[in-house]
Amino acid sequence: MSWTTPKRAFIGAAAAEGGTKLNAFDNALLKLGIGNVNLVKLSSVIPAHIEWIDRVPDVPIGMLLPTVYAHIESDEPGMTISAALGIGVSENNEGGLIYEYSGYCTKEEAEEMVRKMVEEGFRQRGWKLKEFKVTSASITVKDKPAAALAVVVMFPY
Repeated sequence: MSWTTPKRAFIGAAAAEGGTKLNAFDNALLKLGIGNVNLVKLSSVIPAHIEWIDRVPDVPIGMLLPTVYAHIESDEPGMTISAALGIGVSENNEGGLIYEYSGYCTKEEAEEMVRKMVEEGFRQRGWKLKEFKVTSASITVKDKPAAALAVVVMFPY
């Protein structure tokens, strides 16, 4: 297998319930159109000149998809859970960074956490932040297990 630098990326987030915490996570994946693939967990660097797309293209069942993701599952009624990804694109489009966070918190708290992470990551590298994107999902657990998921999926084509 040969690895290539991704050319396009999809940003998305979803929350779902299920019969178990794992089923809730799977249902969130299905909502995003990536429930029938194998996610390959990435760290958090975006290649230069990535094209952002607004939907997942048709992919074969079982395909390996490079993905940065944050997720959380809970079966504690009344608990609010959130997952967020913060995406920073550099001023000269040299690349960017993605930071992930999930926890027992509101959507806004998760989004603020990833914003701070992106800002620190850029400061550490001496990069200038041109654009900040965020995606997040939040859900309050009722009578079924629930999951919140935020993703950046990268495609080589």
